[in-house]
Amino acid sequence: MGRKSLQITNEFRTSHIPEEQRYLCGMLKSSSHLLRAMEPTDLDLLFQLENSPSEWWLGAQLAPLSRATLERYIAGDHDLYRDLQLRLIIETRNGNAVGAVDLYQLDPRNRRAGVGVAIAPGHRKAGHAKAGLELLVSYAFEHLDLHQLWAEIPAMNDRSLTLFEKAGFTTGGRFTDWIRAEGTWHDAIWVQCISNFSAATTPIHNE
Repeated sequence: MGRKSLQITNEFRTSHIPEEQRYLCGMLKSSSHLLRAMEPTDLDLLFQLENSPSEWWLGAQLAPLSRATLERYIAGDHDLYRDLQLRLIIETRNGNAVGAVDLYQLDPRNRRAGVGVAIAPGHRKAGHAKAGLELLVSYAFEHLDLHQLWAEIPAMNDRSLTLFEKAGFTTGGRFTDWIRAEGTWHDAIWVQCISNFSAATTPIHNE
């Protein structure tokens, strides 16, 4: 798989978009939401998402992150193929940043990556996760040319399972005692989505 340009900016929000980038805009923007790169103004949102102990059991985080740490993270030079992960902010049509989507554990050889979605507490149950996930799937398949996306979802999290099913993911298996929370082991459901996209536009490659 050729390495593609991953400099995700806010150019698609202006009227002056380079010709070779125009097809990318449709994957990152819908009538109600868009995905964009992180900006300094997202510090409060990320601080909220990363410092909720009730959510840590869903990932590997063990301690709070400081504002200084998050500021450096936002200002960093992010490259999916170097970092093997990428975070994009979910923003509504009226300019509110409501959450984030992640690609992680990128496997360039097998063209697959894990997917994560996080919505700030005050914006949940409003369709933002569905919109962000659908845009991320489109971007991953149509621009990054990935073959497969996957996620591990706690078996008791019916809302998340339904979210991914509606986005085209199917159940691939079940892991027993995969997640530990508050001293109790929980199963996890492995879901996956296989691309059926046939590119009609030549992807962008780095020189």
